[in-house]
Amino acid sequence: MIRKQILILLGVLSAAAICLFAARHALGGHDPAAVATADRLALAWRWLLVPGLCLLAGIAAVANQRFLRADDIDGGAAKGPGFMDITLRYNTNTLEQTALAAIAWTGPSLTLAPQNLSLIPTLAVLFGVGRAAFWGGYLFAPWARAFGLGLTAYPSFFALIWLAFRLFR
Repeated sequence: MIRKQILILLGVLSAAAICLFAARHALGGHDPAAVATADRLALAWRWLLVPGLCLLAGIAAVANQRFLRADDIDGGAAKGPGFMDITLRYNTNTLEQTALAAIAWTGPSLTLAPQNLSLIPTLAVLFGVGRAAFWGGYLFAPWARAFGLGLTAYPSFFALIWLAFRLFR
């Protein structure tokens, strides 16, 4: 068990480091021009296409498996561990992460300085790469999903905590 915990810790720490590097790189751009509220919301919602496509990939994979496999064609829960079970778990987690991202990205899109709005596309890229790493890692070994989960979740967690502090200060 300790080996898996170390591997998970390495995965989440490397994900956190990449998230911090990406955020630092995205913040502090050189476009101080004012941005209208509608444009700010449109930016966030445009980039929410990435989580939507990640969810679509998982749903399409399940639909394809159900169509092609006699033991899955009638629907229901997966018949044991394997691709279908992992993909159903991926879909559930991706839906959860998408809900958090929709809230987390909308707030900063309304409150960030104009020169920092490039953070929103950065969050989307982290989300997409994180979902791919989560799914692929999960298919490899359950502990290997940690890196992808970190890349997906940490930016949303940070944005939500940042928004909460802004609300109550």
